Amino acid sequence: MTATSVLLRGGFDHCVVEKSGMLVQSVECTAMPSPDSPDKHPASVLQHYRRRVPRTPAPLAPVGSPDYRRVFDAGSAPYLLLSPDFTIVAVNDAYLRATATTRDVIVGRNIFDVFPDNPNDPEANGVANLRASLMRVRLSGEADTMAVQKYDIPIPGMPGGFEQRHWSPVNTPVLDERGQLTHIIHRVEDVTAVVQARAQSVRMESELLAQSQQMRDTRQFADLFQQAPTFMAMLSGPRHQVDLLNQGFLRLTGHRDVVGRSVAECFAGASGRAYVALLDEVYRSGRPLAASSALYAVQAIPDGAVEQRYIDFVFQPIRTPDGDVRGIFVEGVDVTDRVLANGRRDALIRLTDALRDLRTSEDIAFTAARILGETLGASRVGYGTFDQRSGALQVERDWTAPGVATLAGTLNLAEFGDYVEDMRLGRIVVVNDVTRDARTAAGADVLRGHHAGAFVNIPLTEQGRLMSILFVSSAGPREWLQEDCALMREVAERARTATERLSSMLALRDSEAKFRTIADAMPQMVWSTLPDGYHDYYNQQWYEYTGMPEGSTDGTEWNGMFHPDDQARAWEAWRRSLASGETYEIQYRLRHRSGEYRWVLGRALPIRNESGQIVRWMGTCTDIHTQKLAEDALREAAQRKDEFLAMLAHELRNPLAPISTAAQLLKVRHGDEKIRVMASDIIVRQVRHMTALVDDLLDVSRVTRGLVELDMATLDLKQVVNAAVEQALPLIETRRHALEVRTSPNRAHVRGDRTRLVQVIANVLNNAAKYTPAGGRIVLSLDVGDGQARLAVADNGNGIDPALLPDIFDLFIQGERNPDRAQGGLGLGLALVRSITLLHGGTVTAHSDGSGRGSTFTITLPLAEGPALSADLPGGQAPAAAATRQLRVMIVDDNPDAASTLAALLQARGHSVTVAEDAEMALYEPTLESTEAFILDIGLPGMDGYTLARHLRGRPATSKALMIALTGYGQPADRVLSGAAGFDHHFVKPVDTAVLAQVLDGPR
Repeated sequence: MTATSVLLRGGFDHCVVEKSGMLVQSVECTAMPSPDSPDKHPASVLQHYRRRVPRTPAPLAPVGSPDYRRVFDAGSAPYLLLSPDFTIVAVNDAYLRATATTRDVIVGRNIFDVFPDNPNDPEANGVANLRASLMRVRLSGEADTMAVQKYDIPIPGMPGGFEQRHWSPVNTPVLDERGQLTHIIHRVEDVTAVVQARAQSVRMESELLAQSQQMRDTRQFADLFQQAPTFMAMLSGPRHQVDLLNQGFLRLTGHRDVVGRSVAECFAGASGRAYVALLDEVYRSGRPLAASSALYAVQAIPDGAVEQRYIDFVFQPIRTPDGDVRGIFVEGVDVTDRVLANGRRDALIRLTDALRDLRTSEDIAFTAARILGETLGASRVGYGTFDQRSGALQVERDWTAPGVATLAGTLNLAEFGDYVEDMRLGRIVVVNDVTRDARTAAGADVLRGHHAGAFVNIPLTEQGRLMSILFVSSAGPREWLQEDCALMREVAERARTATERLSSMLALRDSEAKFRTIADAMPQMVWSTLPDGYHDYYNQQWYEYTGMPEGSTDGTEWNGMFHPDDQARAWEAWRRSLASGETYEIQYRLRHRSGEYRWVLGRALPIRNESGQIVRWMGTCTDIHTQKLAEDALREAAQRKDEFLAMLAHELRNPLAPISTAAQLLKVRHGDEKIRVMASDIIVRQVRHMTALVDDLLDVSRVTRGLVELDMATLDLKQVVNAAVEQALPLIETRRHALEVRTSPNRAHVRGDRTRLVQVIANVLNNAAKYTPAGGRIVLSLDVGDGQARLAVADNGNGIDPALLPDIFDLFIQGERNPDRAQGGLGLGLALVRSITLLHGGTVTAHSDGSGRGSTFTITLPLAEGPALSADLPGGQAPAAAATRQLRVMIVDDNPDAASTLAALLQARGHSVTVAEDAEMALYEPTLESTEAFILDIGLPGMDGYTLARHLRGRPATSKALMIALTGYGQPADRVLSGAAGFDHHFVKPVDTAVLAQVLDGPR
């Protein structure tokens, strides 16, 4: 299937011929003229000639995910992408080929600068038609399909040269999610060839008529020619002698006898000369010519009035068998009604645009009168106020055509005719000829003296009373159309509505002045919006608080005053209130004039009229920054307390688990000396650990409350460092860290409590060991200078997040807590370090370049004069009788004491038990696939218990095994997570061994 388009000169004629091979499937012709100027040509018209046959539907294209830029560039149809101000944003290759342009020349320029009208063509109206279409798209937000347009394009390399081209354009809006116009897609099709095909068709028709010239007696052809709905004529020779014409052409010429006469004799005046010039060009060049919406003076009735009509016509050369032009076939159609209809529509659009910016009732009335007068070609249009008692009309200002004097002042309507009572009753007065109308015949001379040979008066009433009149006059007699009167009524109503709205706005000003006085006296920020949410008022406190210039936050600009993190939330809440009418209340951070964002409570209520409609929103903003910070501080303290209690519970459960298990083991294996010694050692170590935890709690309480009494003495800080290293060394060695101690050769004596200072340094070393991955490096350095001893502990461990660094010495503050709890502790150590250091007159600081980049803690103490004086960490219950069945069990726990005691307990009950310290060891255990029950700790290093459980559930051999979680985490959320990971049971340390035994002995 192929499509061909043809462009005809003088307008936008479009003929699209669709063919399949040599068979014509359909022919579609459209013509859309546009005015030469806004005053004389109100709008464009569209004429369709269609002949269609069914077409075979194209096969569906496969669904894909195309690169839309490639699709745009590869499309065969020419496309432009325009911004709302008609700047070319993008262009595809097809458009560049069709217009013989390049992308770098046209992109970024206005389309009318790139493609102006042909200055050599006085009838060129492509720019005006395209601009009108784009404006309709911009105003309506809907696509606009234009008729075929004659739009010549500049010839590259030939300044001032234009190539005649015809196009079929479609302009489509691109809207964002709010319905706002972002772009316009301008698609065109070069239909020059189609127009030429149409010309060829017309030429064939002309030749047929030429042949019929020899058959004048053939009545059938003559009847068809005469009855054609368009006007047609056959012209011969260079003088364009009229040889044949139909009834349509006779109507155009006023039924004058023009056969045998030249066109120049038939049509006098400027229009006739222009008409002859066009015919001369067609006869000389042999090229057809088309015109759209050409304005001509037509005398439809012999000796009658001359009317201005809009005509679409085609001049088609008639050739001899040798190809020489011997005449011209003329065909056309009167499109005046359509042009005027488009003009009336465009007038309403222009009126809507104009009323938006007017601020006085006088300007509204005059603008409406001017647009109406220009559209209808009237001599005068105006508004007047009607006096009920005198019957006079008071005219402040009227619009008049050039050469027509104003009627501003007081007019006695009785002088012009007998029609006032009709208007009192709300009836429109329509007079087509003041001389012949009985109502105005007596005052016809007066009316004609005022350039009113015909007129229409539109009464404007309120509650049945005539208040004002819209009058429209024509200099001579005129047949007023119903469409003309409808336009007058619409313009009158729109002008009245705009005037009433303006009056209401003015009436509000006085009340708003009082309101502003009250609002400015309030300590709060007060604001107000229109029903649609448009912010149009803020009191003085708003501007003083924000420091913004008055008016700068009107409309939607207020949202930019909020903290970026609060803008979307505040905007969504506001839109929800606008849609539902519910009270608007929200807390957000508002930018203060100092640049600081302060917390504010925003609240707004809808104001409704008697019918319940929202007419305004009133709102306030209250500074709650101090209150908000206090609430946040309390909330943060409560959160820290909850986190501390959770960690405390975890840390206490860990030693309780092996203690409980060891105690139960003693009951079962009381005669086994080896088991008794192992269980006793476990209990002693875990009790020591719990004692240390309790001591830390009591210690931090005493220190923070100032209840500690220091045993002050002059100490050698080097000896204190050695004692602290000795305390911390077991943890450092357990984690396989390299410890380097550097001390100054200078004397380092300080005043202090030896026990407390050892505690401070040991806490810092333990902290470094906990938060440095195994195999790390710790450097302890002691320097002396400027009357101070500086002790620094640096590591290459986890580092400290910048957000945590300022609070690192606060109570219960720890780095990121992972399920493995490898670091342990309650977050008390560094708080004790700072408190004890301050009691010794020193300082402690922390530095880190960020997560994963290590950290350095520096303790500074004042030097003193005089001579100096010189643990096991990481929990169960009585077993019952032997297990009813023996299972192959695997325990995975990184706490050796907890794992070994539980394994011994289960073995004592007859189970076969394997122990793994982490997930990796468990997954590579040879007995893994034969294991029937797994007891997994959640806080495992590396892969945690949740992940290990998922792996085991995913393996066919272990997918049905009994899965038990044994952990120090016992919150409801922890149980949800274990269930989601595939655990059958969740036990919190120390486990109730009787319940555990029931689970292992239970049915599978």
